[in-house]
Amino acid sequence: FSPLAIMGLSLAASFVFLPPELPAKSGAQASKNIVWDQRPAKLPGGGVTRPFLWFPAPEGTGSRRTVIFFHGNAEDLQLIEADLQQFGQVLKCNLLAVEYPGYGLCSQAKGCQEVSFEGVADVAMHALLYCCHVLEVDPSQIILHGRSLGSAPVLHLAKRAYDLLHWEIGGIVLQCPFISIRQVAADYVGLAGSLLVPSDCYNNMAALSLLCQVPPGCCFVPILILHGELDKVIKPYHGRALLKKAIDLGHPSIEGIFPANATHNHWSLREDLVKPMNTCAAVYRINGSDFRCRAVLYSRGVRHFTTLHILLARFLDKHVEGWHEQANWLTGDGVSFRCF
Repeated sequence: FSPLAIMGLSLAASFVFLPPELPAKSGAQASKNIVWDQRPAKLPGGGVTRPFLWFPAPEGTGSRRTVIFFHGNAEDLQLIEADLQQFGQVLKCNLLAVEYPGYGLCSQAKGCQEVSFEGVADVAMHALLYCCHVLEVDPSQIILHGRSLGSAPVLHLAKRAYDLLHWEIGGIVLQCPFISIRQVAADYVGLAGSLLVPSDCYNNMAALSLLCQVPPGCCFVPILILHGELDKVIKPYHGRALLKKAIDLGHPSIEGIFPANATHNHWSLREDLVKPMNTCAAVYRINGSDFRCRAVLYSRGVRHFTTLHILLARFLDKHVEGWHEQANWLTGDGVSFRCF
């Protein structure tokens, strides 16, 4: 890297990562919800022991759906433990929460005391491997939920999981996401100042675009964007821009919800978060049989899903039990698609 690039990365890290300065809660390390794990060093993100928060699904639900939660800035797992526990209970699913290097308990763990972009990517992969290898959750039943800062590692993890492991994630939730760190900087310090931030520093627009480039036969990862209209920290135009980009690129499984009264930190748990997430999960069958759109090559050599066919599939899945087991393929005017 050039001296200017190094300065830009250093500036970006200081701007992006803001661990809370509040003292650790007394006895937090003894929390029964904290689990420590180390994956083999040969695996991505392996070789380091890291803490996670783990909340199993409420008894009697039998849910295998698992949310891997990436929190926002200026908070850590100890500060949001009670909120995450309630979130998992209301959502009625398993929840694993990730801690960033240099934040909270990670600041006491060898190998992840210092915050860095690479360290966040490693802990994200560690969380996914823990879910799949230790908890034995299938990747298709995993929802990656990133709030604010967490939206960036979520998008990168979904792409990295497929590139390295050929795993197709069940879904993504982006809560208060941003276009890029440079664009956030522009909102605060103006365009000139933002140019000091490298353009590829947590560029969610570019990462989302990559997820829209799906090889034939592979799933489009369902994506739900949630952004409060009253958000003054990351303004809602960021979420709308990401939604528009994905739609323009032909992503057939993306939704956007913009609650009128939600801010950056204050949301209605049931109405603004749980209800949209459950609706999205029901549409794409994340918790049950897999019902996601797969890219298909057509006779014209064009990869495309029409809105009509997507809506038809959703209607049949809701009102005609077992239709996709009797006739997996539906064909229209030069268009074919399959529900798996």
